[in-house]
Amino acid sequence: MRTGTLLKLINFILLLILLTISPFSVAFAANANDGLEVSPTENHHIIELNSNQPYVAGYHVNNPDINTFEGVRSTGITVSFPSTDPNYFPAGSWLGAGMFVQAQDIKLRNVDYAFYTMLVLDASGGFFLDVGLHQTREATAPLQMPTEDLLYAYTWRVSGIEPSTPVNLLATFDSEGFVHYSISASGTNITLTSINVTALPGCASIIKHFFAGNNIAVLAFPYARYVNYFQFGVVSSQIIANKHWSADLKDPRILRKPGSRFGAGWHLVSTAWSTQGDISYLDSDWKWGGAPYPGTSAKYHKNPLENPNEVIFFYNGQTLRPGTVLWQNTSSKTNGSAASPSPLYNQIFERDPARSFSIETVILTGIATGTIGLWKMRKKSINIQKTKRMG
Repeated sequence: MRTGTLLKLINFILLLILLTISPFSVAFAANANDGLEVSPTENHHIIELNSNQPYVAGYHVNNPDINTFEGVRSTGITVSFPSTDPNYFPAGSWLGAGMFVQAQDIKLRNVDYAFYTMLVLDASGGFFLDVGLHQTREATAPLQMPTEDLLYAYTWRVSGIEPSTPVNLLATFDSEGFVHYSISASGTNITLTSINVTALPGCASIIKHFFAGNNIAVLAFPYARYVNYFQFGVVSSQIIANKHWSADLKDPRILRKPGSRFGAGWHLVSTAWSTQGDISYLDSDWKWGGAPYPGTSAKYHKNPLENPNEVIFFYNGQTLRPGTVLWQNTSSKTNGSAASPSPLYNQIFERDPARSFSIETVILTGIATGTIGLWKMRKKSINIQKTKRMG
C-alpha cells in the first residue's frame, strides 16, 4: 500500500474515533459537573436608600484628602459567606454582601445613579444574586425635596455551589450605555444580563461609566458629608444579632479607562476605609441602607488577615468604627487573571472544557501528523475607544 493511501486511511480512522468519543466526553463532563448554576426569580432582595436597613461597608479611597474621584469602566469583587448558618436568621430575613457603585448625569445636575450587585442568603437557606439600579435626585432650595426611584431589579437563584464558595461579581458600564453583569465561581462563568441604561426613562443623559474615589459634597460643620462612590459591604433586611454569620469580601477592583492618570487596566482597591449606614453617602443626600449595623465588627489586613485586600464582616456584639483603615497598600495593579474575570464564557452543554479537551487533543494531534498544510489564523486588532467626558 502506498504511503499516501496509508496516511489517508489513518486520518479517516482517527476522525471516526474523534466523532464517536466526543459526545461521550461532553456527556461525562456535563454529568460530572455540579458547578455554578443560576435561574431567574421574582424573589427580589433590594438594598434600600435612607431606610432602616442596617449596613456596614468598606470604601475605595483614591487619596487621603477624600476629594479625589475618577470614572471607571468596571467594578468587581469576590464574595462568600463562610461559617454562616441561615437557620439562625430571624424568620423572613436576609443577608446581602456585594458592591455598591455610583454614576452621574451630564445634564441633570442633581441626578445620580446607584447600582448594586450582591449575593444574598435568606432565612430559608435560599441563595441568590441581586442586581438593581436606583435613580436619585438631591434636594434643591427652596422647595425640592430629595427623591429616588428604583429603575430595575433582577434576581437569580444560585445553585450548584455552597454559600461558602468564593464567587466573583462583575459589573461593566460600556461606552454605548449598556451595563453588563456576570458571575463566576469554581471554574464556571456566566453572563447574566446586559441592560441599556440610556434607554430607561429619564436616563438618556447618564454619563456612561461608574465613578470611584471620593468627594466632599457638604463641608459646612456640622453637616459635612463625604461621598464614597465605590463601596463594598453587607446589608440585611433587619439586624441579624447572632454569631452564626460572616461575609467575606475580597479583592475589590476597578477597571480604569485608557488615559487614566492612575494607569489604565484592572487595579485592586489599594486603600479602603470603613463606613456605617448612617453616613454611607453616595451623593449629598442619599445613603446605602441608611442605618448603622450595631454589633458587627470586621477582620481586615493585619487584624488578623494576611491578605492585604480583604475584609470579613461578622457579628460579635462590637461595632466597627467608621473611618477604620481596613488596608492601605502601595501598589494596586493586578495581574489580570485574578482580578478581571472575562464576561465572555463557554457554557455549551454545561461542560468542563478541560476534560473533553484533553481527550480530543490526543486524537487531533494524530490527525495533524498526517496533514500536509498548516492553517494560519489571523488576529483581529481591537480599537480602543476614546475616553468619554467624566462630567
